[in-house]
Amino acid sequence: MKIKHLLGIFISVVLMQFSAISFAGGWDNKKGLDQITVEAELVCLGCSLKKMSGANAQCGLYTLHDVGVKLGDGSLWSIVNNATGHDTIRAHKLVIGKKAKITGWLYPNANHVEIDTIEIDGVSKQQLATAAWEEDQKVAKALLARKPGEAPTHSDDDHGHEH
Repeated sequence: MKIKHLLGIFISVVLMQFSAISFAGGWDNKKGLDQITVEAELVCLGCSLKKMSGANAQCGLYTLHDVGVKLGDGSLWSIVNNATGHDTIRAHKLVIGKKAKITGWLYPNANHVEIDTIEIDGVSKQQLATAAWEEDQKVAKALLARKPGEAPTHSDDDHGHEH
């Protein structure tokens, strides 16, 4: 009887180890299986937080309005800044307020969405890439002109949308 009991415990421990290995990292190990499609509005995260909650967002100084995602439930999500997401993050003048269909992965523990593909109403991939490149140039210029301890300055105050 004692051997059967010990064997049962051993088998349980082994099975738990295998299940822990198969689920470790969930999102990363089987990421392709977790892919979803969402419809969302593209928003300036800093301006949205300022308007909703009074955040001291200074996106007009430091990032020139990084774009994020507002889901149907009103939650705000940052976009993972990688080769696929960067152009959407930067092209604020072109995309803020537009609806988008995003296929990718949600990371609820950090409120981030990693984009695999994105379709933005009325915006082509070439338009998105061009607008993002132009904004990257503005950000780089402002940051290079910055002195230690000073906020960057921009030559134009028109950031393309209301705060």
